[in-house]
Amino acid sequence: MRSMAATLKTENAQVQSRRIFSGLVFLAAIAVAVVASAQPAAKPKTKADAKLKPRPVTLKTKDGINLRAFYFPSAKGKEAITVMVVHEWEGSASPYYKLAMELRGAGCAVLVPDYRGHGGSTEYVAAGKTQSFNVPQMGKFDIQNIILRDLETAKGFLKDENDEENLNLNAMVVIGIREGCVMAAHWAARDWSFPSIGSKKQGQDVKALVLISPEKQIKSISLDQGLNSPAIMQLPIMVVAGKESPEAGEANRIIKRVEGLKKRAGGGTVSKFEGKMVGTALSGPSLVNDVSEVIPAIVKFLTTEVDAVTDNPWIKRD
Repeated sequence: MRSMAATLKTENAQVQSRRIFSGLVFLAAIAVAVVASAQPAAKPKTKADAKLKPRPVTLKTKDGINLRAFYFPSAKGKEAITVMVVHEWEGSASPYYKLAMELRGAGCAVLVPDYRGHGGSTEYVAAGKTQSFNVPQMGKFDIQNIILRDLETAKGFLKDENDEENLNLNAMVVIGIREGCVMAAHWAARDWSFPSIGSKKQGQDVKALVLISPEKQIKSISLDQGLNSPAIMQLPIMVVAGKESPEAGEANRIIKRVEGLKKRAGGGTVSKFEGKMVGTALSGPSLVNDVSEVIPAIVKFLTTEVDAVTDNPWIKRD
């Protein structure tokens, strides 16, 4: 019988190969979609057809960083649930093409940004010179910039799409993967810290949170700090992890913690929560892409728990 270490070593090698392949497939698929929209067709294409094509977009942060992101528009317009995916540390948006397309197929509008130092967002300009982020040397300050600037810039793009009636920002879901869970939870808590001013809505748009293979912390910023927000505990929350994965212990801890808090808040009843532990050692992007039950479970949770019409109606921002 093979040892667990040997099994994990083999799986990790397979995971790395699949991750590279997945990234190439993602970029190729986006390229095909963009090229196809530009090619002449037998039937004239309308502006509506063109704006529904998945496409890469560039987002510029307030501190001047150009971020690459991939946007998957929805045909449901103002009734579309909005989803933002926050990838893992030392990862990228590339492995999440399949997840984004399945969510899009369910009527969601999806944005998957490469935050600073990752994917297609590895360079910045300082003193007139193009430089590259050194990811191993990035620390707590950089994580805070990702939360305060990168994810907020991503929301700014979605706000513009909202005001063009292409999605419903008031029905937003944030999906975090591994260390991305920490950043997703902190950003969601921050979003709920902005009260509306009169008739002007500033925040409180996140209506559900999905944590995939959650890590306990990144650069001394912990997941618990984000989950401590009472507003976050009132939201629908889903936790997904592999039973034999490195994140299993943390996932089980978070599941017990959230269940306990929701049970107390609900007078003994737990609602708006799903803890899903899958029989696998895979985690992160491999868990999402290679375990067939994971994506359908996420799609079902989102579309069941978040209403983009009655409970969370579309609101113009500007």
